[in-house]
Amino acid sequence: MFTVQRIYAFRPESGLCAVFIDRLYPRGITKETFAAAEWLKDIAPGTALRRFYHENPEENFAAFAVRYHEELSGGKARQAVARLIELEKAHGEVRLLTAVRHPEQSHVSVLADFLGETFVYLDKTDDA
Repeated sequence: MFTVQRIYAFRPESGLCAVFIDRLYPRGITKETFAAAEWLKDIAPGTALRRFYHENPEENFAAFAVRYHEELSGGKARQAVARLIELEKAHGEVRLLTAVRHPEQSHVSVLADFLGETFVYLDKTDDA
């Protein structure tokens, strides 16, 4: 089972498996907080794809999703996906951490689709 939380609301808990799934280090997060999570930056969209999406998120989302699926199917991204699945099998629940404000309309939801999973989104009202 995967739950999704913004890293700004994350508080490390004993026994919780947490994975940060963005490519860029989140602003304002201390190294101590960040150290409580594994960082799978290769599971995030590449720089060119991320920039393409951010040019016009609403218009580009469908094309972004197709291209991100392709990225997740190969190379380092595929290894990162395998690691994520391995963590979920070992721990049962994995908390996916992200800095994006709207994970339902981002790489997070595309990753859920790619994995064939339904993610549980926490902290929907947090606008940090």
